[in-house]
Amino acid sequence: MLLLGGGFAVSYGLVLTVISDTFFWFAIPGMLGLLTVVLLALHLFLYRPFSGAAPFATDGTDRRGPVKYHYKVLGRRYLLIVVFAVAMVVLPLVLGVRYLNPFIAVGLLALSLGTRFWLPQLGWAWKSARVLKVYDFEFRSPVQKSNLEAKGRRSLTLGNGGSPRMSAREPLFSDRWPEGIAHGVWFAGDDVFGGVLLVPDTGELMFMQPENWAVHEEARQQAGTERREKAERAGLARRSV
Repeated sequence: MLLLGGGFAVSYGLVLTVISDTFFWFAIPGMLGLLTVVLLALHLFLYRPFSGAAPFATDGTDRRGPVKYHYKVLGRRYLLIVVFAVAMVVLPLVLGVRYLNPFIAVGLLALSLGTRFWLPQLGWAWKSARVLKVYDFEFRSPVQKSNLEAKGRRSLTLGNGGSPRMSAREPLFSDRWPEGIAHGVWFAGDDVFGGVLLVPDTGELMFMQPENWAVHEEARQQAGTERREKAERAGLARRSV
Protein backbone atom coordinates (compact mmCIF):
# COMPACT_ATOMS: atom_id res chain seq x y z
CA MET A 1 0.00 0.00 0.00
CA LEU A 2 2.90 2.35 0.68
CA LEU A 3 4.19 1.76 -2.84
CA LEU A 4 0.76 2.53 -4.29
CA GLY A 5 0.51 5.68 -2.20
CA GLY A 6 3.97 6.82 -3.29
CA GLY A 7 3.19 6.03 -6.92
CA PHE A 8 -0.05 7.99 -6.72
CA ALA A 9 1.69 11.02 -5.18
CA VAL A 10 4.46 11.07 -7.80
CA SER A 11 2.05 10.54 -10.69
CA TYR A 12 -0.31 13.19 -9.36
CA GLY A 13 2.53 15.66 -9.10
CA LEU A 14 3.52 14.97 -12.70
CA VAL A 15 -0.06 15.47 -13.88
CA LEU A 16 -0.11 18.93 -12.28
CA THR A 17 2.68 20.04 -14.64
CA VAL A 18 -0.02 20.36 -17.31
CA ILE A 19 -0.56 23.92 -16.06
CA SER A 20 3.11 24.74 -16.73
CA ASP A 21 4.23 26.40 -19.95
CA THR A 22 7.53 24.50 -19.92
CA PHE A 23 7.12 21.10 -18.31
CA PHE A 24 3.53 20.32 -19.37
CA TRP A 25 4.62 17.19 -21.24
CA PHE A 26 5.41 15.53 -17.87
CA ALA A 27 1.64 15.23 -17.47
CA ILE A 28 1.61 12.35 -19.98
CA PRO A 29 3.69 9.92 -17.86
CA GLY A 30 1.77 11.25 -14.87
CA MET A 31 -1.56 10.12 -16.34
CA LEU A 32 -0.06 6.76 -17.26
CA GLY A 33 1.19 6.45 -13.71
CA LEU A 34 -2.25 7.24 -12.29
CA LEU A 35 -3.78 4.65 -14.61
CA THR A 36 -1.29 2.04 -13.40
CA VAL A 37 -1.91 2.86 -9.74
CA VAL A 38 -5.69 2.66 -10.18
CA LEU A 39 -5.39 -0.67 -12.01
CA LEU A 40 -3.19 -2.20 -9.31
CA ALA A 41 -5.36 -0.87 -6.49
CA LEU A 42 -8.53 -2.27 -8.06
CA HIS A 43 -6.92 -5.67 -8.57
CA LEU A 44 -5.72 -5.80 -4.96
CA PHE A 45 -9.13 -4.71 -3.68
CA LEU A 46 -11.48 -6.74 -5.86
CA TYR A 47 -9.42 -9.91 -6.26
CA ARG A 48 -8.90 -10.64 -2.57
CA PRO A 49 -9.66 -14.12 -1.20
CA PHE A 50 -11.82 -14.73 1.83
CA SER A 51 -10.06 -14.52 5.19
CA GLY A 52 -10.95 -16.64 8.18
CA ALA A 53 -13.80 -19.08 8.61
CA ALA A 54 -16.93 -18.63 6.50
CA PRO A 55 -20.02 -17.23 8.30
CA PHE A 56 -22.21 -20.06 6.99
CA ALA A 57 -22.26 -23.85 7.09
CA THR A 58 -19.58 -25.34 4.83
CA ASP A 59 -20.42 -28.98 5.52
CA GLY A 60 -22.51 -29.44 2.38
CA THR A 61 -25.85 -28.80 4.09
CA ASP A 62 -26.27 -25.17 2.99
CA ARG A 63 -26.56 -24.29 -0.69
CA ARG A 64 -27.90 -20.76 -0.25
CA GLY A 65 -25.42 -19.48 2.33
CA PRO A 66 -22.32 -19.58 0.10
CA VAL A 67 -24.12 -17.80 -2.73
CA LYS A 68 -25.58 -15.09 -0.50
CA TYR A 69 -22.19 -14.46 1.08
CA HIS A 70 -20.43 -14.18 -2.29
CA TYR A 71 -23.05 -11.70 -3.45
CA LYS A 72 -22.68 -9.76 -0.20
CA VAL A 73 -18.89 -9.55 -0.44
CA LEU A 74 -18.90 -8.60 -4.11
CA GLY A 75 -21.66 -6.05 -3.57
CA ARG A 76 -19.88 -4.45 -0.63
CA ARG A 77 -16.61 -4.17 -2.54
CA TYR A 78 -18.29 -2.56 -5.54
CA LEU A 79 -20.20 -0.13 -3.30
CA LEU A 80 -16.92 1.06 -1.79
CA ILE A 81 -15.55 1.66 -5.28
CA VAL A 82 -18.63 3.73 -6.16
CA VAL A 83 -18.30 5.76 -2.95
CA PHE A 84 -14.62 6.41 -3.65
CA ALA A 85 -15.31 7.40 -7.25
CA VAL A 86 -18.11 9.78 -6.31
CA ALA A 87 -15.95 11.39 -3.64
CA MET A 88 -13.10 11.90 -6.12
CA VAL A 89 -15.46 13.61 -8.59
CA VAL A 90 -17.44 15.71 -6.13
CA LEU A 91 -14.56 16.96 -3.96
CA PRO A 92 -12.87 19.18 -6.59
CA LEU A 93 -16.23 20.53 -7.77
CA VAL A 94 -17.32 21.47 -4.25
CA LEU A 95 -14.00 22.98 -3.15
CA GLY A 96 -13.34 24.69 -6.47
CA VAL A 97 -9.57 24.08 -6.22
CA ARG A 98 -8.10 23.62 -9.67
CA TYR A 99 -5.17 21.57 -8.37
CA LEU A 100 -7.66 18.88 -7.34
CA ASN A 101 -9.16 18.53 -10.83
CA PRO A 102 -7.11 15.38 -11.62
CA PHE A 103 -9.13 13.71 -8.86
CA ILE A 104 -12.11 13.80 -11.24
CA ALA A 105 -10.24 11.70 -13.78
CA VAL A 106 -9.13 9.29 -11.03
CA GLY A 107 -12.73 8.86 -9.85
CA LEU A 108 -14.14 8.27 -13.31
CA LEU A 109 -11.30 5.88 -14.10
CA ALA A 110 -11.84 3.90 -10.89
CA LEU A 111 -15.58 3.62 -11.54
CA SER A 112 -15.27 2.52 -15.16
CA LEU A 113 -12.44 0.04 -14.59
CA GLY A 114 -13.93 -1.20 -11.33
CA THR A 115 -17.21 -1.94 -13.06
CA ARG A 116 -15.37 -3.68 -15.88
CA PHE A 117 -13.48 -5.93 -13.43
CA TRP A 118 -16.44 -6.54 -11.12
CA LEU A 119 -19.10 -7.63 -13.62
CA PRO A 120 -17.32 -10.89 -14.62
CA GLN A 121 -16.95 -11.75 -10.93
CA LEU A 122 -20.67 -11.26 -10.46
CA GLY A 123 -21.31 -13.37 -13.56
CA TRP A 124 -19.39 -16.38 -12.18
CA ALA A 125 -21.18 -16.05 -8.85
CA TRP A 126 -24.49 -16.10 -10.74
CA LYS A 127 -23.45 -19.20 -12.69
CA SER A 128 -22.57 -20.93 -9.42
CA ALA A 129 -25.91 -19.94 -7.91
CA ARG A 130 -27.74 -21.42 -10.90
CA VAL A 131 -26.03 -24.78 -10.40
CA LEU A 132 -26.79 -24.84 -6.67
CA LYS A 133 -30.50 -24.39 -7.36
CA VAL A 134 -30.46 -27.80 -9.05
CA TYR A 135 -27.80 -30.04 -7.50
CA ASP A 136 -27.04 -31.11 -3.92
CA PHE A 137 -23.51 -31.31 -2.50
CA GLU A 138 -21.52 -34.53 -2.17
CA PHE A 139 -18.02 -34.80 -0.68
CA ARG A 140 -15.09 -35.48 -3.01
CA SER A 141 -11.54 -36.22 -1.86
CA PRO A 142 -8.70 -35.72 -2.54
CA VAL A 143 -8.39 -32.72 -4.84
CA GLN A 144 -5.50 -32.86 -7.27
CA LYS A 145 -4.42 -29.31 -8.03
CA SER A 146 -2.98 -28.60 -11.49
CA ASN A 147 -2.74 -25.12 -12.99
CA LEU A 148 -3.28 -21.83 -11.20
CA GLU A 149 -3.77 -18.84 -13.49
CA ALA A 150 -4.92 -15.23 -13.33
CA LYS A 151 -8.50 -14.06 -12.73
CA GLY A 152 -9.59 -17.11 -10.78
CA ARG A 153 -8.72 -19.72 -13.42
CA ARG A 154 -7.78 -23.14 -12.09
CA SER A 155 -7.39 -26.72 -13.28
CA LEU A 156 -8.07 -29.57 -10.86
CA THR A 157 -9.33 -33.13 -10.54
CA LEU A 158 -11.78 -34.33 -7.91
CA GLY A 159 -11.07 -37.69 -6.27
CA ASN A 160 -9.38 -40.80 -7.62
CA GLY A 161 -12.37 -42.35 -9.38
CA GLY A 162 -11.61 -41.38 -12.95
CA SER A 163 -13.33 -37.99 -12.81
CA PRO A 164 -12.35 -35.64 -15.65
CA ARG A 165 -9.86 -32.88 -15.15
CA MET A 166 -11.86 -29.72 -14.59
CA SER A 167 -11.38 -26.12 -15.64
CA ALA A 168 -12.65 -23.94 -12.81
CA ARG A 169 -13.38 -20.25 -12.23
CA GLU A 170 -13.48 -18.72 -8.77
CA PRO A 171 -15.77 -15.65 -8.59
CA LEU A 172 -13.37 -13.79 -6.31
CA PHE A 173 -10.57 -14.10 -8.91
CA SER A 174 -8.00 -14.60 -6.14
CA ASP A 175 -4.45 -15.55 -7.10
CA ARG A 176 -4.05 -18.47 -4.69
CA TRP A 177 -5.52 -21.86 -3.90
CA PRO A 178 -7.99 -21.86 -1.00
CA GLU A 179 -6.43 -23.18 2.19
CA GLY A 180 -6.99 -26.89 2.76
CA ILE A 181 -8.61 -27.56 -0.63
CA ALA A 182 -6.37 -30.59 -1.28
CA HIS A 183 -8.04 -32.52 1.56
CA GLY A 184 -11.45 -32.52 -0.15
CA VAL A 185 -14.36 -30.33 -1.22
CA TRP A 186 -18.12 -30.44 -1.59
CA PHE A 187 -19.21 -30.89 -5.18
CA ALA A 188 -22.63 -30.15 -6.69
CA GLY A 189 -23.13 -31.19 -10.28
CA ASP A 190 -22.51 -33.96 -12.80
CA ASP A 191 -18.93 -34.86 -13.73
CA VAL A 192 -19.35 -34.89 -17.51
CA PHE A 193 -21.35 -31.64 -17.53
CA GLY A 194 -19.63 -29.76 -14.70
CA GLY A 195 -20.77 -28.20 -11.47
CA VAL A 196 -19.74 -26.15 -8.47
CA LEU A 197 -17.38 -26.94 -5.64
CA LEU A 198 -17.46 -25.52 -2.13
CA VAL A 199 -14.27 -25.36 -0.05
CA PRO A 200 -14.85 -26.47 3.57
CA ASP A 201 -14.17 -23.90 6.31
CA THR A 202 -13.17 -20.98 4.07
CA GLY A 203 -16.30 -21.21 1.88
CA GLU A 204 -15.03 -20.32 -1.61
CA LEU A 205 -17.13 -21.41 -4.57
CA MET A 206 -15.79 -22.44 -7.97
CA PHE A 207 -17.77 -23.00 -11.15
CA MET A 208 -16.23 -25.83 -13.14
CA GLN A 209 -16.62 -27.94 -16.27
CA PRO A 210 -14.51 -30.66 -17.95
CA GLU A 211 -11.32 -29.11 -19.30
CA ASN A 212 -11.46 -31.23 -22.46
CA TRP A 213 -15.13 -30.75 -23.27
CA ALA A 214 -15.15 -32.70 -26.55
CA VAL A 215 -13.74 -35.89 -25.01
CA HIS A 216 -16.86 -36.32 -22.87
CA GLU A 217 -19.41 -35.51 -25.58
CA GLU A 218 -20.38 -39.16 -26.04
CA ALA A 219 -20.91 -39.58 -22.28
CA ARG A 220 -23.16 -36.52 -22.25
CA GLN A 221 -25.16 -37.84 -25.19
CA GLN A 222 -25.60 -41.19 -23.46
CA ALA A 223 -26.67 -39.63 -20.19
CA GLY A 224 -30.30 -40.21 -19.32
CA THR A 225 -33.03 -37.66 -19.97
CA GLU A 226 -33.17 -36.64 -16.30
CA ARG A 227 -29.43 -35.93 -16.15
CA ARG A 228 -29.52 -33.86 -19.34
CA GLU A 229 -32.54 -31.87 -18.16
CA LYS A 230 -30.87 -31.13 -14.82
CA ALA A 231 -27.71 -30.00 -16.61
CA GLU A 232 -29.79 -27.73 -18.84
CA ARG A 233 -31.54 -26.12 -15.86
CA ALA A 234 -28.19 -25.63 -14.15
CA GLY A 235 -26.60 -23.98 -17.19
CA LEU A 236 -24.18 -26.87 -17.72
CA ALA A 237 -25.41 -28.26 -21.03
CA ARG A 238 -22.99 -26.04 -22.98
CA ARG A 239 -19.39 -25.17 -22.25
CA SER A 240 -18.95 -21.77 -20.65
CA VAL A 241 -15.62 -22.01 -18.80
